[in-house]
Amino acid sequence: MDNNNIRLTHIAGTFLIQADGAFLNGAGLGDGEDRNVTIPKTFQNGRFQIPYVSAQAWKRWLRNTAVAEAGWPVSDPKAIGWNPRGNVNKIAPQLNPVDFPEDDIFGYMRTQEGQGRRRDSAEIGEEDNEEADDMKTKAVMRASPFAASLLTSLRSTGWRGNDEGFVHLTKYEPTALAEAEIERFLETVGGRQDRKKAASIRLQEFNKELADNVKLALAQSDLQEVRSLLRSNAEALKESGRLEKDVNFIENATSPLPYTTRFYNTHLQAIFCLDFSRLGVFWNVGDRIELEETSARRFLREGKIKNVTDEEPYKTVTESGKLGRIYQMADISNVRRERASVLIRALAVLRGGAKQAQFGTDVSPKVIILAGLSCGNPIFNHLFNDLDGPICKVDMFKEIIKDYSDRIVTPVLVGIRTGYLKNEAEVLGLAGWYKVTKESTTGTSLDGPRHEKGSEGHWIQIMVTTPIDAALRIGDYLQ
Repeated sequence: MDNNNIRLTHIAGTFLIQADGAFLNGAGLGDGEDRNVTIPKTFQNGRFQIPYVSAQAWKRWLRNTAVAEAGWPVSDPKAIGWNPRGNVNKIAPQLNPVDFPEDDIFGYMRTQEGQGRRRDSAEIGEEDNEEADDMKTKAVMRASPFAASLLTSLRSTGWRGNDEGFVHLTKYEPTALAEAEIERFLETVGGRQDRKKAASIRLQEFNKELADNVKLALAQSDLQEVRSLLRSNAEALKESGRLEKDVNFIENATSPLPYTTRFYNTHLQAIFCLDFSRLGVFWNVGDRIELEETSARRFLREGKIKNVTDEEPYKTVTESGKLGRIYQMADISNVRRERASVLIRALAVLRGGAKQAQFGTDVSPKVIILAGLSCGNPIFNHLFNDLDGPICKVDMFKEIIKDYSDRIVTPVLVGIRTGYLKNEAEVLGLAGWYKVTKESTTGTSLDGPRHEKGSEGHWIQIMVTTPIDAALRIGDYLQ
């Protein structure tokens, strides 16, 4: 069997990031005893809390890195819808996968109310009113050809650390301090108060004359007068027997502000799969379209795309255009190769993450494994473990190569950073050619590595290099 005759449709891979003393994706403040601690995102795995970075977060790092590395035009998200209260409830990028490669790779969505209904002629331009199908309301959606998992910790225990710190102050804002003193006064005097209302309104409801005098003192930034007014009122309440406690004003307005950030010491792994065959191809079928027809007609006139609805295999799928239209970028082979190559190269030099000024983590992969496939399975899954340091599960890796040998179209590229993996020598020893033999009685066997490819049979090549070189080489095999 010769894999050169198999069409490459996907690029699957996995990678590993060294996250020592890192905080790359936050979950806000903790609960209970951790309510004053900024914590990273974690999920529950049995009795363990596992830190992770969301796929949305690290895909945004990748998106930004690719744009910066290639100089692509930026498809910034913008507000396109608002709820009755005036808050944004819909956002979308450019919705232009032709001119904006990141839209092509990462997808987009713009939903429409009344999807599938027929529009009035007044709702559309004269140019749009060419075919009956254009009269329907359609959502513009493109599912991302780039699928990705969470970036999860190899370690389930021993990853946690707390960064304790203080912000030391020498100045304070007088108005803010005065408002805090009013709040302390109201908490001391108690009574029925609507805590949702501002302190100034609650003070007005408590004692209008006091509130007016305090307002005047605030206007003059006279903090001592504000305190004097509040103290006099409190003393009068105590003398009348209506108040038992004293009002304690803030003694040290510039006391150090403590903060705690929980970080992790671990290694983070993720898998990904790029649907190479979908790059540069846009399906306008049914009530969901990937390319607005108005834009499609313009791109057709400009020669940027072509209508491939009447070409196989699309002709059969669309019933000769009855179900919709399918467009394809001009010079599709070069477009796919360029966009996929940029994406993988960007992954090798990935940058981003939260709190970089505080923790400064290099998120470029220290290990990356990838290959071109004729299927959409993200096959390189859970290939790493941590045994007092990261290791690659070599036996599992060989098993995957053996099982998917008839679907692996390119060499399997293994990029490792020297000195990172504990079993580095074992991984380096994987390099070479492997003969795959399938027998009905004994199953599939993998024989190798050999320095050269044999003349007969089915062979798979494993190339071991650096992470960046592995990412560069995959582009040589994209067709």
